[in-house]
Amino acid sequence: MQNWLFSSEHSAWAHDFDARERADFRRGAVPAYLEETPIFPGIWLYRGEAEGGSRFNMEVEAGRDTQGRIILGSMLSGSGVMALEGCDEQTWREEGRAYLLSPTERRMRYDIIAEDGWRTIALRLETEALDLLGSDGRLPDVVRNVLEGRVDDLADVAAISGPLRAISHMLLRMPYDRSMRVLFRQAKVLELLAHLFDRFEVDDDRGALTSKELARVRRARERLLEDLREPPDLETLALDVGLTPKRLNRGFRGLYGTTVFNYLRDARLDAARAALEGGTPLSLKQLAWELGYGQVTNFATAFRRRFGVAPGAYRAQAAE
Repeated sequence: MQNWLFSSEHSAWAHDFDARERADFRRGAVPAYLEETPIFPGIWLYRGEAEGGSRFNMEVEAGRDTQGRIILGSMLSGSGVMALEGCDEQTWREEGRAYLLSPTERRMRYDIIAEDGWRTIALRLETEALDLLGSDGRLPDVVRNVLEGRVDDLADVAAISGPLRAISHMLLRMPYDRSMRVLFRQAKVLELLAHLFDRFEVDDDRGALTSKELARVRRARERLLEDLREPPDLETLALDVGLTPKRLNRGFRGLYGTTVFNYLRDARLDAARAALEGGTPLSLKQLAWELGYGQVTNFATAFRRRFGVAPGAYRAQAAE
């Protein structure tokens, strides 16, 4: 696994989980830990906690290989931002959020604000996990596509369910020792995976969308494009048009060939290209902010991946 960089206040230090499975970072005002444990081939469990009030950052360098890798987890307390290079930043608040990232060959960063403690449980899946989980339709499309190397630019959050929260807390406070703990941990990791897969499945309802539902999907698209800087999140958008998030994503796939998140990303990048071609006086940083990117580096990476050229070079070409 890649090296992690932990930073708090004016201190920063790197940690290699291959050398030691637990990082205790107590510099500055942060009494906290992050632990990595192999569970099955291709599946690792991460447990993390911070006590009291603190602010800190965790960064993971870009992967050095091209195999599929996906992170699924739950932030149980605290608040902050998750940033995957080339993707929109994802925020969560104190009520907790489930999240999904595909950090293959991409830098990843967590900015943590723990006003009254921070707790997280996450799972890292790599291609080898397919031998256990199967790749014959039993997995959500989003997970299978990442592990099989077809998708590598996903960052998403979802509401955390009661069962998902309960299982996560069980993994933080495991009741057994020695061999019984290993069995308990393996069982709960598989149960956690089932709930996380359910949160990020595109649609469990296989029925076709009605004409009324398709009209709502089109209205959601219009609503999404009204404010590219601060668009509604998936759940708010779905509620606004009277659909479930899964049903709305299914409608977007049917009408526009992609998910709501990916449609928004492409719309932002298309708007950026049009602005650069039109000779916008905005700096790249200002343009990125107007289109909803918190970091200009994320905007530049996403633009280059979509159009094959950096936005600065594209602006220069357009001005010729």
